[in-house]
Amino acid sequence: MTDNTTDTDEPSTAEEPREGDDDPSRRRLIRWIAVLAFAVPVVVEVLTFGGLLSNELLPGGDGEESGDGTATSDDSPTATATATPREGAVGVGDELLADTQAVETVEVSEVRGEPGSRTYILRVTVENTTDAAVELRLTGVTLHDGTALDSVSSTGAILAGERGEVTGAWQLPMDSMPASVDAVLVRDGEVHTERSVPLKRPPIRG
Repeated sequence: MTDNTTDTDEPSTAEEPREGDDDPSRRRLIRWIAVLAFAVPVVVEVLTFGGLLSNELLPGGDGEESGDGTATSDDSPTATATATPREGAVGVGDELLADTQAVETVEVSEVRGEPGSRTYILRVTVENTTDAAVELRLTGVTLHDGTALDSVSSTGAILAGERGEVTGAWQLPMDSMPASVDAVLVRDGEVHTERSVPLKRPPIRG
């Protein structure tokens, strides 16, 4: 008896690994390396830009930076300007006593330097726009370290409608600068206004 059953090869259901397939963990590692390669330069650029922006918008320190990168304080003789001008401070062209009827204009405010000495000069012109005689007196200056220097200068009596001027001069220690001036306005023989007026930093001449 002949056996008609023929053997046939059954197709295999299991896939044999193909050469060149990557391990899943290896593929994840490659993806992370690619992400880092892109992200690191971006982060560096952001941090650099943030630092530059911070320096421009949020400068630090109380003093003003000089040309060599060092900070200078308001009291330093070599500083050219104060970092934050004081409220109400006056300089050349400003009115010394702004709330009075007479007009007192600062014409000169400077430190004159000579070998071994310094002198602060303040000259003020007064236009008497009142109907009575006025007199402006400069009675002293106060330095940044609190030292008071007394020396009285006066316009003398200025009649109504006329002009006059007064010049004050004070010898300064070599390492000091004036911070304020004491001014007295006399009207019709009586003290009308008496005040210590803050000064803008004067230039140094000579």
